[in-house]
Amino acid sequence: MPEKQLLIHIGLHKTGTTWLQRRVFADAEMGFLSTKNGQSNKATDWFVTTDPLAFDAARARGVFEPMIREAGERGLVPVISQERLSSDPSFGGYYFTDVIDRLEMTFDDFRVLLTIREQKGMLLALYRQAVRSGGTYSLTQMIGTGNEPVGWKPTIRPEYLMYDRMIEHLRTRLGDERVCVLPLELMRRDPKGYMQRLLAFTGAETSKEPGMEAENAGLSPLATRLSTLTNRFSRPNPLGPDQSWRLKFMRRFYWWFDRIVPKGWSNGTTKSWKSTIERRVGAMYDESNRCTSELTGFDLGSMGYGVAQDKAS
Repeated sequence: MPEKQLLIHIGLHKTGTTWLQRRVFADAEMGFLSTKNGQSNKATDWFVTTDPLAFDAARARGVFEPMIREAGERGLVPVISQERLSSDPSFGGYYFTDVIDRLEMTFDDFRVLLTIREQKGMLLALYRQAVRSGGTYSLTQMIGTGNEPVGWKPTIRPEYLMYDRMIEHLRTRLGDERVCVLPLELMRRDPKGYMQRLLAFTGAETSKEPGMEAENAGLSPLATRLSTLTNRFSRPNPLGPDQSWRLKFMRRFYWWFDRIVPKGWSNGTTKSWKSTIERRVGAMYDESNRCTSELTGFDLGSMGYGVAQDKAS
């Protein structure tokens, strides 16, 4: 049986990554081999937070070699899945090209899966994730106004989500046949079609259909807004999962809050946030999305993306 090519799933964040990791990549019956929960924290250590002046490609390769070898012996596709490989916009970390450099230095042959999402929804999801992780700023403070003084940038940079630039960079470095782009909207509308494309790209073999239950659901908009206040008194520990009793209490409180409070109470917050994002980005992504549609073959306009009209039409 020929050895399957390594798949590196680089995210983006908030594009169904947790579902992919837990329901697909962590399940050998789906034809893949990864970590127990499908997410590779070792990839963060070796390709993201590593000291760039001390990066050792040979040692990094050695860390993942046992998994790659086992996958080959079992006829499975080895997977390294970590959304932080594509950057960490909720916390102002932008290093996409550096990571691709390190991956190329480390592995001789691999394929990349890039998962995307309509940008206005993505900005809101990234903001909610930032607050859920301890953030205290408002949405405007996180995504900016577009009129920041020279030398200043918001934490979540809207221009980062111009997907055509990422795709062009990946294809230039790796070749078209080694890059796959899948929209979250396809997963939601046509999960079978989504999986067919993933299996065809990776060569994974399975007759099983993954469960479609949502994973890693966020707090409601109202709970998120309240969290910007309570987070000031229950800061997360930045050095690991051992968290204070205050933080554990507040997370439990909001878990119950979202099960008791009617969902309609969040409507005002949601409307306000959408208006803020609309004012901030306008048609910023339309031309980029037109290019992305051409690069991927997806009709992004039908999926809710803003898409500029073809200049030739």
